[in-house]
Amino acid sequence: MMLGNILWNFWFALGSFSVYFLWMFQKSNSPFDILIGSFICSLVVFVAMFGVRYLIGYILFTPEENENINSEEKIDFPTNENHLNSQNKKTPKKEISDSPEEIAKVVRTLMSE
Repeated sequence: MMLGNILWNFWFALGSFSVYFLWMFQKSNSPFDILIGSFICSLVVFVAMFGVRYLIGYILFTPEENENINSEEKIDFPTNENHLNSQNKKTPKKEISDSPEEIAKVVRTLMSE
């Protein structure tokens, strides 16, 4: 389990590129050597960050929390389907015709409740 996302790798690679570039820029090296060295350094840091992120995620992973959740008594919460099925069993279904008078009567009854 890795901590963070791949953006961490890009940010650290960019930082290592900048540091190496500025450090080597102070010495009298050719620009080509400085750029090649900076790209190699950023590539190494980019790949190394996968291992660092994995180690941090491994260190911070606490399996005790997951065991506590699994060991607690499991509660069976009713789902919407179970709840609707139990309500449908309790109340008989009434057939309503499509006439406007009957629909108005049902609406008045519901509004008065």
